[in-house]
Formats: sequence, structure tokens, C-alpha cells
Amino acid sequence: MSIFKMSLKESLAKHKLWLDSHGENGQRFSAAGANFEKTDLIQANLRKANLSGANLSKANLSGANLHEATLFGAKLRGANLNDADLSSALLSGAELQNANLQRAILTEALLCEADLTGADLNHANLHKANLSLGIPEFVKAKNIQSLLLGNTVPSLVANQTNLEEANLSGANLSEANLDFANLFAANLEGANLTKAKLFAVNLSKANLLRANLSGADLFQVKALATNFSFANLTDACIEGWAIDSGTNFDQVICDSIYLKHVLRSLPDYILRRYSDRRPFNPKTRFAQGDLAKLVSKENAIAELEDRGSDLLQQYLLIEEIHQIFGELSEQYAQRYADASESDRQTILKLEIKYQLRRNPAFRERLLDALNSQNQELNKLLANNTFVQVPPELLQSWI
Repeated sequence: MSIFKMSLKESLAKHKLWLDSHGENGQRFSAAGANFEKTDLIQANLRKANLSGANLSKANLSGANLHEATLFGAKLRGANLNDADLSSALLSGAELQNANLQRAILTEALLCEADLTGADLNHANLHKANLSLGIPEFVKAKNIQSLLLGNTVPSLVANQTNLEEANLSGANLSEANLDFANLFAANLEGANLTKAKLFAVNLSKANLLRANLSGADLFQVKALATNFSFANLTDACIEGWAIDSGTNFDQVICDSIYLKHVLRSLPDYILRRYSDRRPFNPKTRFAQGDLAKLVSKENAIAELEDRGSDLLQQYLLIEEIHQIFGELSEQYAQRYADASESDRQTILKLEIKYQLRRNPAFRERLLDALNSQNQELNKLLANNTFVQVPPELLQSWI
């Protein structure tokens, strides 16, 4: 046995004793900056070990216990971490290019500014993992506010976590923080991204087939030529997202979406809240295919590329008004078969005012559409199954 292997074996034995005795005996495994390239560490117990800056490139850490281990800036290029436990591990700035992390446990792991280019995270568990920028949340919140005001913050791009072309199929990223991360051409087929934070993430050319994005924050996401087919976008916030003619919404699942976003900076985190729901009525939901239909209307895609969710709000407003007319016609078709136009306008006025009280955003969008003299809205007001109403009259009710 080489001196290195003997020393490593002894160090691991001392570390086990240190863990078992809760620090009373033995010695913590501390090998910051050490070279373990291509070393066999299968199922090694390195829980709470210090491996900051260590070279573990192409090391075999399959099934290893690295729970709460410190791996800041560690070199793990091409390392085998299949089935490893990296929960709550500190991996900020780690080099994980082409690493194998299949089925790895990375719950609540800190992966800020890590490079995971080409890494295989198939069915890995990244629940509540932090893959955002390695800066305090309140600083990040200020930078986000700057971006919203149109100011550039160059350092954010330089410090982003890189997951380009990474394989995250079937991975659990629920409630994970991926703000500003680069997921260009990443494979997220069947991934769980419920309530994930994806502010300004690059998802272009990513595969999100059958991914679950319910409640996800897609604020200012770049999704050019992204595959969302069969994905679940229910209750996601899509304010300011960028899509194009190559973005695929085939068979997308979406009961409702949010078009606005409220950010509040707190000392140690960012409070996020969504607003401006579509459909407006919280008791109603889209029919299957409605979202895909809205974003694929004639000439819509080209305009959406430039105007984002503003145009989508107009389309959804038309759908909501159309729904109001349809429901009134269904409810009062027989009862008011012989009613005068004035009586029908009174009924419509009461329904519109009811909707205005329920959702102030409905009033704002309706006013915007009337002030812009939206041709599609005017056509709907003049040709519907309940009653014709001039735009000027509808505006007087608001």
C-alpha cells in the first residue's frame, strides 16, 4: 500500500471517529487544496469534510457521503458523483464540468457560480438548492431592481451559474433558486421546477418536455426556441419573458398564469408575489390549449418577441370579455328573450362592475384596451351573443 493510500485511509478513519464522537475524538478530514485526481473514494464518508479548492477531477465519489461538506472552488471535472449525498454541501464556484451526478442528493446545496457545463444530473434531487449568484439576497434584489429600470449590471452575467447543455432530466428542482443561471440547451425533460426561482434565466433551446413549472417565477426568462411541449405552466409568472417562433407550446398545461410580479427586498431574502392573474376570475381557469392558442394567433409571435406579455394581456382580456358575454347569454337567453337592449346593457353593466371590484387589474387592462381603440375589442363589443355596447358607454361604466 502506498504512503498516500495509507495516509488517506488513516485520515478517513480519524474523520469517522471525529464524526461518531461529535468532535470529541479523532480529527476532521481537512484537505483544502489537496490533489485527489482520479482517486477512488467510492462510498467514502466525507460528511462535513473540508475539501475547499481540492482537485477531485475524475475522482470516483460514487455513493459518497458529502453531506454538509465544504467544497468551495473544488475541481470536480468529470468526477463520478452518482448517488452521492451532497445535501447542504457548499459548492460555490466548484468546477463540475461533465461531472456525473445522476441521482445525486443536492437538497439545499449551495452551488452559486458553479460551472456545471455538460454535467449529468439525471434524476438528481436539487430541492431548495441555491444555484443563483454568490452575493447576498438584498444586494441581488437591488441589482434586479436596477435591471427593471433598464440599467445594466455587467457583473451579474459574469458570476452566473453555468448549466449549459447539462442533463437535468427528471431532476427535482422544486423551490430551487436559479436566478440568472445559464441553462442554454439544457435537458430538463420531466424535471420538477415547481415554485423555482428563474429570474432572467437563459432557457433558450432548453428541452422542458413534460417539465413541471407550476408556480415558477419565469420573470424575464429568455426562452427562444425552447421546448415547453406538455409542460405544466399553471400559476407561473411570465412577466417580460422572451419567446419566439421556435418556442414550442404544443399540448402545454396551463390553468392560469400571472402577468405581473412584485418584488420586495428584505435583509436576507427577496419576497416575491405574483399579480394580474389570467383568467381574471380566480374561480375560472383556461381550457386545455388556451395558452398555446393565445401565443400562436396570427401575427402574435412576431409581436410577442418585441412586446412580451403586454400583447398577451390584450389577448387574454379579449378572451375574458368574450367569456363574460358568453356566460350572460347562457344565463339570460330565455329569461330575457324579449328584453330591451337597454335592459341587457344594464345587466352587462352590473356584471362588468362586479368584475372590476373583484380584480382592479381587470379595470386597468380594460381601460388600456379602450384607450388604445383596440380593434378586436371593438369588434367583440359590436358583434356578440348578448348585447351590442359602444366602447364609449363601456368606458363610462369604468
